[in-house]
Amino acid sequence: MTISAIINNSLTGLFTSQTALKTITDNVSNVNTEGYARKVVRLDPRLTGSQGAGVEISGIERVVDKFLVKSTYETQGQASRYELENTFHSRMQALLGRPDVNSSLSGKINDVFNSMSELALNPLSTILKESVVSRIDAFGDEIGMLAENIQVMRLDASTQIAETVEKINGLLERIDFLNPLIVKETVASGDAGSLMEQRSQALSDLSELIDINIIDSGNNKIDISTKSGLYLLGNTRRELQYNSPGVVSSSTPFPPISLYDVDPTTGSLSTTGLTLDENVASGELFGLLNIRDTELVAMSEELGSLASSVMNEFNRVHNENVAAPPPNFLTGSNTGMGSADPHYFTGETIFAVTDSAGNLVNSVTIDFGVIGTNFADVITAVNAGLGGDGSLSLNSGSLTFAAASGTNGVSISQVAGNESDRSGRGFAEYFGMNDLITARSNGQYETGVQGADLHGFIGGGTMHLQIKGKGGIDLAEYTLTITAGQTFNDVINDLNSSSLGFYTTFSLSSTGELISTPNAGFDFTRVHVQSDVTSRGTTGTTLSEFFGIGNRYLIDAAFDFGVVDRIADDVNLLSLAKFDDTALVGQTAVSFGDQRGGIALQELENENVNIRQAGGLNAFNSSLGQYAAAVLADFGFRAQLAEGFGEDSQILLGELNQRSQSISGVNVDEELSNMIIYQNAYASSARMLSVAQELFDEIIGIV
Repeated sequence: MTISAIINNSLTGLFTSQTALKTITDNVSNVNTEGYARKVVRLDPRLTGSQGAGVEISGIERVVDKFLVKSTYETQGQASRYELENTFHSRMQALLGRPDVNSSLSGKINDVFNSMSELALNPLSTILKESVVSRIDAFGDEIGMLAENIQVMRLDASTQIAETVEKINGLLERIDFLNPLIVKETVASGDAGSLMEQRSQALSDLSELIDINIIDSGNNKIDISTKSGLYLLGNTRRELQYNSPGVVSSSTPFPPISLYDVDPTTGSLSTTGLTLDENVASGELFGLLNIRDTELVAMSEELGSLASSVMNEFNRVHNENVAAPPPNFLTGSNTGMGSADPHYFTGETIFAVTDSAGNLVNSVTIDFGVIGTNFADVITAVNAGLGGDGSLSLNSGSLTFAAASGTNGVSISQVAGNESDRSGRGFAEYFGMNDLITARSNGQYETGVQGADLHGFIGGGTMHLQIKGKGGIDLAEYTLTITAGQTFNDVINDLNSSSLGFYTTFSLSSTGELISTPNAGFDFTRVHVQSDVTSRGTTGTTLSEFFGIGNRYLIDAAFDFGVVDRIADDVNLLSLAKFDDTALVGQTAVSFGDQRGGIALQELENENVNIRQAGGLNAFNSSLGQYAAAVLADFGFRAQLAEGFGEDSQILLGELNQRSQSISGVNVDEELSNMIIYQNAYASSARMLSVAQELFDEIIGIV
């Protein structure tokens, strides 16, 4: 071996040892840095031909287990998702309070029945009547507060989505900035460890926000996509955009998260036509989307279903009874019905006029099977039967029954054993003639119409419908234009033959309810009414209002829930008595102190009600109190699931971090041992260089 070769070999040893010692110093200095992966120097022999020419560094590598890193990222995403969801559920649980106290939703409905029970024993007590009204309003305030706070939380989730999107954009931009620097260092010197450490931290932060799939594209450059394969960073970077609405209600459509390509030179954005919502599987972003669009919506529907069930059951019983004395007139809600519409009622109803003492002035019993086919026939028969003592009229969809004399009162009651019925509702109940409770919507849209009926909507009106997917993505939209003179079947066929029919099928049930059934593979789609300027005749009732299209009408049953104004203003209009259909003219038909109406309202506490599927609760038969408890239990179960899954994810994450630490973590003893080795190697190389110097000096001295 020549002296030059000795010098060259010793120099490679010196340089290699210096680099190794620097790497060890970096490791030791980061021993307490969370997530830091220790670096090792990979050495290879340097060859000149077949002869050894010293040592060289083939690379400086971060010691990581790629499988563990991938698993850690996945688990971090799940842990972040459930931690976030648990935060929202905890807020809801705080609002609900304990179910065993009077301030809870269950406590409020129990208060209503308790006050009803007291009133049934003393129906003449004004104080007890006021107590009933107050307790019903208190229940309405409670359920309305919960419903309103759910929408507030949906707005909060939407706002946080916008913030999370900006965080994701920032992290993608940072990784995109680091990528070329890492490639440059890798190609030039093989030591890109510090830059990769920074990128690794950015990836870890990103995995907490969204699920990521990392693809190695060579020279330590990485591309990033979601697990579904939607790339976020490759040859170009993509930017996310989301504009959160400023106000959220049950009918608010949320915009999707859109993806744009970023021009690497100018930074300008170009649309891709792609959205992120359906491509997210974990992370805070998925948790926010799930809370906003699934969890809170389901809870809203359950509250709306509870409110609707309570309201309609109380109204059913209240419409079957009468106040003492009866009111001078009754005006129902706008049903959208007109005089020419078929009435489709069966059974019998009694229309009566009484004086201020409850004595019968006149009455007529209408047998819907013999009087004619439409509402005009019903009105004619009632007015003829009362002979001018009272009148029935239908204007702008609302029915009014009034006594001719200002001192008389009116009532509408059922004939026992042959009660009137249309789609499960009696005549007075169908028109809301003597309702006790009102809300923003009643949540009940069994209209009783048949497919072959003329739809009655004014020609030229339009309704713009959308089919929404996960995250509010627009899957299809269609503008329905009303054609005068057509039937409900024609309207349904029009909807099904449009682009909407690919995702859902519209049909009319036997009770006149418009049903939208998602087609196979599209279970998560929802029908949204973007605009509706239709009108059923002169009633002003739109097509979407008539049929309650979209879940907003169920959800809105929990808003503005309370006793109707006329009874709130005069509690003596509570219908606590029952009309005596055996009374003759001049005899008592409505008795003061009659308890039967009050008892019927009280007995609702133990009556089972058929309740439809809503949110996460399947259809079942139960009492109103049991259903209220089921709603609270489902809310608690959702919170418990989020908490449990979060704890499981944290335990798994801790285990993965521990295993990663055992592989990637810095062991000070090991590093000090390596330091001694490389220090000795450095000293040995320096000694070899010194020997070579001495040989040169000796040769020069001989010469």
